Order: sequence, then structure tokens, then C-alpha cells
Amino acid sequence: MTLAAVVCCAMISTVFTSCSKDDSDSNDFYYYRANGSISGTGGLGGLFVITDYTTAIESVVGTELTKQEDQKVIQACDAVYAKHKAEYGSTISGTVVINRHKLGDDNDVKVIKEYQY
Repeated sequence: MTLAAVVCCAMISTVFTSCSKDDSDSNDFYYYRANGSISGTGGLGGLFVITDYTTAIESVVGTELTKQEDQKVIQACDAVYAKHKAEYGSTISGTVVINRHKLGDDNDVKVIKEYQY
């Protein structure tokens, strides 16, 4: 009787383990984009701002599809924001939004971070 109970517990445990959701095993793929509206004064244009965020995102997740990497993307973009604020202060203004897009679902776009200049 105890052997049957052990086998039963092992089977139930396996069923619950295989049903649990783990994002790292997900078949979902994402890509990240920086968008925004930035203006600059004193001859500084806003184009470099978006380009800097795009470069930071690509340095973390590359240019291809990836698994969800929100924290890594946010850390890289936070560093860009800190650099911009230190170097340009109030000479640029506007907003940059970092979006995560789910491949195959145009309605699944999530803002993971917003930066105000």
C-alpha cells in the first residue's frame, strides 16, 4: 500500500510541475523599440536621443527576436537616460517610451518604461 501511495504522490507532483507556467520556457518571442518626441535647443536635435536608446536596446538583446528581457532593457535604457541628463540637462525636452512587442500579436504592446526630458 505504501508503494502505491508513493507512486500516486509522484504522479500528482509531476502533473502539477508540468502544468506550472515558467516564462523562460515560453514559446513567446518579443522585440523592443524606443519611440518618442524629442526636441532640442542650441543646435541639438532630438534624433540622437532615440538612436542612443535603440543602440542600448540592441546591445542587450540584439536586433533579432528575443525572449522577454524587460529588466535588462530597462537597465540599459536607464543608463542612457542618466547620461543624457548629465550631458544635456534641459537642452532637450520631450518623452521617450520603451515598448515591448510580442511577435504575432499586434495588440500585445507593453510600455515597459517612459523617460521624461
